[in-house]
This record gives sequence, structure tokens and C-alpha cells, in this order.
Amino acid sequence: MRVCFLLLLFIVIDKTQVVAQNSSGRSNPALQKNASFRTVKEGRWIAWSKKPAIAWQDAFVTGNGHHGMMPTGEPGKERLICVHEELFLRAWDRNKIAVANIANLLPQVRQLANEDHLGEAAKLACDEARSQLTAMGAPLAWSVLPHPAFDLNLQTQTEGTIKNYRRQLNMETGEATTYWQDNKGAVEQSVFSSRIHDVNVLRIRALAGQKLSVELSLDETPGRTGKILESNADSLFRTVKSYADEKGWLSYHAQYAKDSGGYEGLARVITNGTVAVSGNHLLVKGASEILVVLRVTPLQYGATSQRAFVQNELSLLPSSYETLFQPHAKAHAAMFNRVSLDLGAAAKWKSTPTEEMLAEADSKGITPLFLEQMHAMGRYLLISSSGKYPPPLQGIWGGSWNPAWIGGFVFDSNVNLAISAFSTGDLSECAESYFGYVERLLPAWRLNARNYLGCRGFLVPHYSDPEKGYLNHFDTDYPWMYWPSGAGWNLMPFYEHGMITGDTAFLHKRVLPLYIEMAQFYEDYLVKEKDGYYHIAPGISPENNVGENTTTLARDCTIDIAVAKEVFDHLITLAKMFHLDKEDIAKWQQYHDNIVPYGINADGALAEWVPPSYPDNYAHRHNSHLYAVFPGTEFLQPGADTKLLDASRVALEKRFQFNTESAHGLVHIALMAARLHDAEKVLANLNRFAKSKYVYTGLSTSHNPAHDIYNLDAALSLQRLLSESIVFSQPRRIEFLPACAANFPAGTITGVCIHGGHKLNVTWANGSLVSAVIKAGTNDICTVVYNNKQKTMKLVAGKQYVLNGEIKVIAEK
Repeated sequence: MRVCFLLLLFIVIDKTQVVAQNSSGRSNPALQKNASFRTVKEGRWIAWSKKPAIAWQDAFVTGNGHHGMMPTGEPGKERLICVHEELFLRAWDRNKIAVANIANLLPQVRQLANEDHLGEAAKLACDEARSQLTAMGAPLAWSVLPHPAFDLNLQTQTEGTIKNYRRQLNMETGEATTYWQDNKGAVEQSVFSSRIHDVNVLRIRALAGQKLSVELSLDETPGRTGKILESNADSLFRTVKSYADEKGWLSYHAQYAKDSGGYEGLARVITNGTVAVSGNHLLVKGASEILVVLRVTPLQYGATSQRAFVQNELSLLPSSYETLFQPHAKAHAAMFNRVSLDLGAAAKWKSTPTEEMLAEADSKGITPLFLEQMHAMGRYLLISSSGKYPPPLQGIWGGSWNPAWIGGFVFDSNVNLAISAFSTGDLSECAESYFGYVERLLPAWRLNARNYLGCRGFLVPHYSDPEKGYLNHFDTDYPWMYWPSGAGWNLMPFYEHGMITGDTAFLHKRVLPLYIEMAQFYEDYLVKEKDGYYHIAPGISPENNVGENTTTLARDCTIDIAVAKEVFDHLITLAKMFHLDKEDIAKWQQYHDNIVPYGINADGALAEWVPPSYPDNYAHRHNSHLYAVFPGTEFLQPGADTKLLDASRVALEKRFQFNTESAHGLVHIALMAARLHDAEKVLANLNRFAKSKYVYTGLSTSHNPAHDIYNLDAALSLQRLLSESIVFSQPRRIEFLPACAANFPAGTITGVCIHGGHKLNVTWANGSLVSAVIKAGTNDICTVVYNNKQKTMKLVAGKQYVLNGEIKVIAEK
């Protein structure tokens, strides 16, 4: 059967039998030229399935950061869910400034927290803040959620039994393809989201004598029912309209009811068949090929239209699929191929559909193919979902109108994990999505700090409207206005990126000012008590409660201490680098050195909260009290207190025994284990992940086991975990195989970025280093560490250094 299928892939349509026409009946030279068959490739970086994606969660997704598609359905009845990163249902108008002013309550809340009246303190603040926001017309904690734009529905006439079905995703080019046969011949459908022209593109082709009869329409994605954002789903839109016209255009226009905005979609349909219109459907008959070029346009004012402008732009685009596809594929591949993981599974990509790969992983745990595909898919998803914004919980995709946790940008590990690989993974374009997003939100973060706490600097909301950044998501269980570590946690990727790339201009212009403002926040928020230490109260350790309290409000949370110390430490490093005033440096050093010390509890574990009266709760999916291990590095620095490092290992062991069911929790624990050289825990959590059905057949991931809740945290962060198990870097320090177990698959990783602007290729087998290549990006002096050995190397920019398994330089180029 497989041999027959492959032969069919090489069938070439006889150009002399194709009469290429547009919808007006005139010859279309572009389609005539494009009729020759470009074979569907197979091989490494191409994942495939032999079953249709009936559930939208199983779709092979496409995306260019802004636009995306999710091809679902079975032959003859398919729908392509079209998405755009800027579409959000809002509980109130986007132009409303919704920030309460309760800074005057901070002394009273602080006193109650210090007296351990945590619930009373949280209620006092949240009741007043919610009362003010309600009076402003912003009463809800859940204020905004992403939603699909619409479906491009395809009703294709079939004859007889469907056979030889295959769908696939080429991660290297960003193209998803479906192929099937019936009694009349064969049909191939290919889609991609163009990075060049910012459109979704679909081509349907008839092969082996087939002629197409297809109905195309733009329709609302099903499922808008019940209550959404505490409103009746029927009341969320003022108008929704879908059109078709005889000139080959499909259009869609939606105007929100609770927000001034809206959006529209416009699709140009080019075919060499005949075209007729029935309602909002285009009926195409007798075609050998149909090309659809589609753009979604968010509207600031939903009563307006951009149709004329967009139609003109789409009309000027090439009417050849290949002409549209090739420059996109080149741009996408240039990003995707910078880093690769090779575990010797190239042949398996060709022979193994995702259903079989996942069944084997479910039975045996990780396999070379599973790890290769998940690493590659993580890169693909990060590239494809980084646009104006970084990836939220679902990336830019989703077929639901009411996703879990509003599908939002969650700043207390989810976004943080999702973006964790953009620097080491050599994806500065994705990094810029995050940096630009944060910089646009800074005015709101300043207002949050001023209004809620009376402080300079930044206060990050847990969730917020991605356009505004105002803090209005909270309740007495989660009083997020008292989360002082949130801003520093979410600024740290700026610092890490600058240090990894060695980009001093970036550090000076865009990172240093942020850290100066963040230090001002702590200067205002920290309180020096009688013991001589600066204490941090109130605070939050996401998302854990203290003992029997129902609130997360606490004092002297370990993560608050770790982030505050890190902010001052990073600022001092930058200040010395750029020769700032010595008096300022001395002031920041004084704050850093006198923040309340960490606590170690009776179990010998790093305590989640410093007060000894606070009992630790190990059975929780969040591990933020280990911030100084990951993503921070305080406990890993030369001269760090070994007692704190040992206590971190005990704390990690306690969390590991809990075995969180959240996929991001598994990866988070494993990332910390990698930093602590615990290769067995890394391997164990990888196997827990592989064997618990977190991965859909389209290689996207779920939050919970058994494919429960579409969520991309794990898929996006696994690449960082795999690379950090092979190499961990700090400024002027490179450590090989810090967490590579002896039974971890042998292989090579290429192109990984490390501190100082350098890149690495590493090869290993049986948990041991075979060779490495350091490609120096700057002049540097590095200590190379492996297997209790270390050596100091002088690196010269532009040179390559080849090391053997004993970390001896055996070649220099």
C-alpha cells in the first residue's frame, strides 16, 4: 500500500489537458503554469498521520506569528479554522483605563499580613479594588480571551471509498498538506501562513484525472454558546456577516458588542473551473486547481471596513501557489534550521506516523523519534506563534470560544516557559516579539505600581488585556496586586538575551533602564525592620497557599527574595559594565546584601516562605520558590552558599515526589533538576510526559494528561530542557552534559547559543561527551567544565574550536 502511495505522489498532471481559467472564464496563465505537480516531500522534519484530524486539537497547525490555520475534518467535509493573534473578546471596551487606586491601603494590608491575618488583608484590598473597578464599568477578573476568526469550510464532492489518506506537516517550510484518493482520482490540499505576505494560503489540486467540485464558505467557528466572560454568548457580537460574490471573493465581517472593535476576513479564490454563488458559498466545478489567499484584518472600530484596501493588496499578489510559497518557505527555514537535535531517527520520520510514535512513547517512554519530533515541533510552534505578541497558553491557535484560563498570557510560569528557548535557540525574531510586547505594556505596568502600591517602577498583572496591561485580574484567593516579584521575573529574559547574544548595545539601551526602574520599585516597596533586614510584605508565591489559608497572600516569599536580589545583582553588573555612578552602585549593593535571608525548613528543604510558622505545601504544580536555580542562577554562581544549594535539592525532591499532572510543571521541575545535575529526574519527568498522553497527533500538547486542555507550555519549553541537559552556560563558563543520563539517546545538537555570543555543536553517547565545537562570537575567556574537569580557553571572535571527549582542543579553525 505504501509503495503504491509513493508512486502516486510522483504522478504529473498532463498540462495539455488543463484549461486554466479564472472565474470570468478567461485563461489564467498562472494556474496553467502552476499545474505541474510538486511532489509531497517526506523525510526528517516532516511529521505525518494516516488519520484525519476530526478534533481540532489534533490539527497540524500553520502560523506566521499573526495568521494561522488549523486544518481539520475528513475528506469531502473539511474545515480550516482561521486564527489571528489580535482577536480578543473583551468584557469591556479596549479603550477603558481599568486600574483601581488603593495605594493608601498598603500600610494596613502590610500590618495585617505581618500579623498573619492573611485572608483579612487580601479581602480588604480586593473588596475595595473590585468596588472601584465595578464603578468604572470593569467588574470582572476575567476580562479578555482569544477566539478563532472563522472557519474556511470546504465541501468537496467525492465518489466511492476514500483510501490512501495522509496528512503531514513540514516543520522546515511551515506547510501542512493533506492527500487522499477516491474512485475519481486523487486530491491534494496544501496550506501555509505566509511570512512574506501575511496571508493564509490554500491550494486544492486534482490529481490522476480527478476534477474538483467544491463549495467554499467562511462561517463562524461552532461553539459560541452558553456564558462567556460572564455574558450570554449571543450578546458578544453586534453583527456577524458572511458574503460571497461571483468574482471569486469570500468575505466575513464581525463587530463586537462590548468593545468598539471587530475584524473582517477576505479570501481571493482563483480557479480554472467555473464559479457560481449560492448564499455565502462559492461553488467551483470542473477545476483541476483552486487557490485561496486569505487575510484576517483586526479592526479598531468594528463599524468600519478595510475591504477595499485589502482587496487591492490581495489582487496584486501572485496567483501562483509556488510563487507565494517559495519565499515564505525560505524565510521560515532560515529560522527553523539554526538549531537542530539529531538522535539518529531520520529514517523513523519517514516510516512512522505520529499515532505510532505516540503509542510507542506511551508504552516505553521517550524514544529518539519522540524527542526529535518534540524538539523540532517546539521550535516550529515558537516560530509560528511569535508575532506582535509572544505565545499565550494556546499559542495563536484554538477552536474553542471559551478556552481554559481564558487562553491568556499568564505571567507566573506559562509565558516564561513558552519563551524560554528563544535565546539559546537562536530565535531573535521570537525574542523581539516578547520584548516589543513588554515595552508596549510598560506604561500600564507603571500605573499599576503607582495606583495599587504607591511605588515607582513596574507591577505586572497575572492576566491582562494584551494591548493594555492593566491589572484587574484578582480576587481574595489570588490578590495579584501584591506580587512584587512578577515584574523582575518577566524582565529577566531581556537580561539573559543580552548576555547570551553578547549584544552590549541592547543591554545598554533596552535592559539597563528597565532594571533601574525595577530597583526604584524595590526602594519604595521594601521595608527595613528591626532585625536590620529588608522584608517583602505582602507578597505571593505563585500559586500556593500558606497552610490552611485560602489566599496566596503571604510575607517574605522565597521567590520575592530571589527576584529582588537578582534585580539588584543584574543592575550592579550592568552598572559596572557601563560605568554608572559608584554611589548608585553602592546603594544597590546595600539593598542586595540586606534583603531578608532565605529559610531552610525542618525537612532541610528550601522553604517556600521565610517565616518558620508557615508550613510548606509540597503537593503543588508550581515551583517558583526554586527561582534561584531556574530561571535564575543565584545558587549556581561561584561562591554561592552550598547549604542553599543542598536545600534546593531537598525541595526539588519533595516536589518531584508529588508528580504534578500539569505538563508545564513536569518541564519546570526537570529544568530545575538539570541545573542541579540530577539527570535521573530529568529523564524520569521526560518519561512521565511521554507516557501520559500529553501530545496530540498533530504534536501540539495538553495541560493535563489524557489530552485534556489544549496548551503549548510543554511543547514550547521542552527544547530549552533538552538543550540545557546537554550544555549549560553562564558568562565565561560552559558546562557540558550537566544532566545527560547514561541511557539518554546518543546524538548531536547543533547551533545552540550560549553566553558571550558563542554557538555550540555537541555530540555525546552513553551519557558521555564525544566532541564539541565552539564557534566564538566575541573575544572571550571561558572556563569549560565537564566530568569534574575544567580548563580555561581564550576565544577569538570568528574562530572555531574543536574539543574531544576530554575537552582538549584538537583543532582550531
